[in-house]
Amino acid sequence: MATGDPVNKSQLGRITSVRSAMSFSSVGSDILATLTTANCEIALLPLKLLVELQDKYLTLEDDVLTSNNLSGGFNVYSDGTALIDGRQCRIVNYIQRKVTLRSHVDYKDYRETLLAKPMLFITNAKKVNSDSPSAKTFAIIVNTRHPQIRAKVEGGMNNAISSVMGENYQLQFTFHDDVKEYLHRQNFELTEDNLNFSFIFKLDVFVDFFYLLGFSKKNCDLHGKILNLHCTNNSRKERVKMFLSKMTNPLIRLGSSLDHDRRPSIYSMDMITEDPFPQEEEVNDIAPVLPLSS
Repeated sequence: MATGDPVNKSQLGRITSVRSAMSFSSVGSDILATLTTANCEIALLPLKLLVELQDKYLTLEDDVLTSNNLSGGFNVYSDGTALIDGRQCRIVNYIQRKVTLRSHVDYKDYRETLLAKPMLFITNAKKVNSDSPSAKTFAIIVNTRHPQIRAKVEGGMNNAISSVMGENYQLQFTFHDDVKEYLHRQNFELTEDNLNFSFIFKLDVFVDFFYLLGFSKKNCDLHGKILNLHCTNNSRKERVKMFLSKMTNPLIRLGSSLDHDRRPSIYSMDMITEDPFPQEEEVNDIAPVLPLSS
């Protein structure tokens, strides 16, 4: 169709339908203004964009997604596989969404791991009322540097262990409802229920009636404001890349259990304490989009 040719309503309807089939709002320049890594609670963006911007820590080759997090990066929570843009892919280097802890050493190291790096979850959502069977794969990042997120994780674990001392118990964290509500505003609906993680603490108790009856099974909702980091042009990508790089920069907390001379468990990782970048060094164009109320 040549420039200047009229477009009738049926043509316009078809064009709009094609463009909106898998559309998702992009972060605007006016929103990239005052945010530091410590201000972001939960971030959301397409997984392929995250891999593109954080190729130092994440690689997607053939049907394998690899997390490289020995120095910085993300803690990927998964069951070992993920559906990525319609392909079943294997995850290399991840933390099981459901784990069993059998000692207080494991418990302490697992607790530190939860707060050591940003948590990364992979989930899929489909455009509402779309005829296309395709789903879009999103990366959901829970920023463990945010003081409220840290406080909710620590508080949930403290409340669970103090109420069931000496017993077996299970604690599950979830932020499914917040992401579901946010995506609904974007006219998407989740096709998976995997935005949660949990652990079971098992002692050598012969029969634990409280656990068997469900009294020792706790839930903790990680409510948080959602920051949409989806972007398409190169200048915005560079700003988002800088923001994510600062969030994933490794820090070690002195005095951590990992600094002692005991052998770390399989859950041991470095701890972060504070954002090393002064506020004035932050990019001038990052701020939250359509935040959810806590």
